[in-house]
Amino acid sequence: MGDYSFDTPLNIGDKVIFEDQMHYTMVKATTFNGIKLPSITIEKEDGNVEVVREFGYEDFKDRLS
Repeated sequence: MGDYSFDTPLNIGDKVIFEDQMHYTMVKATTFNGIKLPSITIEKEDGNVEVVREFGYEDFKDRLS
């Protein structure tokens, strides 16, 4: 993804956005040891977040075969 630096140190809770990375996060997604996949969301320009897809146990089970 590259090397990054910031003008000030990051704090817990700071928002860091790496744009155009979806192809890395979803293609490499794994449910190894039951790790839940992250929900797919879209943050709108007005700040509202739309949940496009959530993953549950059925998704995990379907990937086993």
